[in-house]
Amino acid sequence: MSKILIIGNARLEDLTKWSKLIGKSDLIIACDGAMKNCIESNITVDFLIGDMDSIDEETLQYAKTKNTEVFKILDQQNNDLSKAILFAQSLSPQSIEIIGVDGGRSDHQFANYFSLFECQVYTTLHLDDCIVVPVNKSNPMNRSIELEKEFSVFSIGQSSGVNLSGGKWEINDADLTPSSIGLHNVAVAEKLMISCSDGNLLVFVNR
Repeated sequence: MSKILIIGNARLEDLTKWSKLIGKSDLIIACDGAMKNCIESNITVDFLIGDMDSIDEETLQYAKTKNTEVFKILDQQNNDLSKAILFAQSLSPQSIEIIGVDGGRSDHQFANYFSLFECQVYTTLHLDDCIVVPVNKSNPMNRSIELEKEFSVFSIGQSSGVNLSGGKWEINDADLTPSSIGLHNVAVAEKLMISCSDGNLLVFVNR
């Protein structure tokens, strides 16, 4: 069972701050133009995924000399992150971690959150100020957390059978709709457990 790291194509992303996460990964996937950042940071990339509209020919050819497998996917129904997530899932990993998606256009950032639900593997999106974890019936959350750490839970559409333990405000078999009601909860235990029987949740845990 492998741990896969996906590196997104965020502009001017300093990848050195993710060195521990990079070091723990068994396979690394770069999204399109992220390959240039990886080369500059001396990160070995196993797979390069995307429509290749954000990468120059020199970088592409250099990647090939480093035995990076290149998969050009022209499907315009999915963004490059979705393509990378679906490809990663096909490798049957234990978990998927995502970095390099901070900043950029707001609509692209919003689309990245929805991309998380396309995967049936436990996935974590790492941002500068928080981590984002998708929760649904297939992927409940059972994660260690520091006491008094703030977190927020949002329902994407209608969600039912929602349970939350380990927070100051707990939830028991509730139905949730999109709202701000889940903002600013606080961990009162060292284990945060969140699940739902139907629907999708996004959990934001502050750093």
